[in-house]
Amino acid sequence: MVTKIGLERVRVPGGSFEELYDQHFDAVNRYLRYRISSSWDADDLTAAVFLKALENFHKYRGDAPFAVWLFRIAHNAYVDYLRGRRERPCAEGDMVFSGSTQTSPEDELLQDEEVRLLRDMLGRLPSEQRDVVSLRYAGELKFGQIAQVLGKTETAVRMMHYRALKALRNKYFSNVEGGERIERENHSIGRAIQQR
Repeated sequence: MVTKIGLERVRVPGGSFEELYDQHFDAVNRYLRYRISSSWDADDLTAAVFLKALENFHKYRGDAPFAVWLFRIAHNAYVDYLRGRRERPCAEGDMVFSGSTQTSPEDELLQDEEVRLLRDMLGRLPSEQRDVVSLRYAGELKFGQIAQVLGKTETAVRMMHYRALKALRNKYFSNVEGGERIERENHSIGRAIQQR
């Protein structure tokens, strides 16, 4: 992990590197945990991202927000990581439902089943759509920021996002049995993707 010794002296627009580290660590780590099935590897890669950002800060021109520059480093680190491996988008336990409370074993079983289904469907999306969905929901970036990270136009990113969600909905509802669960599961897919 990047130690905080001396980081307060590295000044960047918007505060010290230490402040930016604290501000962006969770989002970068969540993005990498979403994309890499091993939480240990994701944590190591997160540390490497911040170390690389610190080492290369002199190259940061300030043309884009710091978060965009940092997520570009994280995305490139993820791509480099995958060159020698074939990974699933995330581990089952890393996807959680926003605001959910476990009330019964049956609800927990249904939630686990929905998470498995969603993880499988995310893995079948084209790579660019997976990138957009993961940066949007795990990285919590805005469409303009995602466009800068991926080197695309904002319109293209919005279209990829729309197509990804449409494909997920279609695949999800084609797998649903029984009409009484459709409305409940329509809301579940949005909560599951957000994984907060």
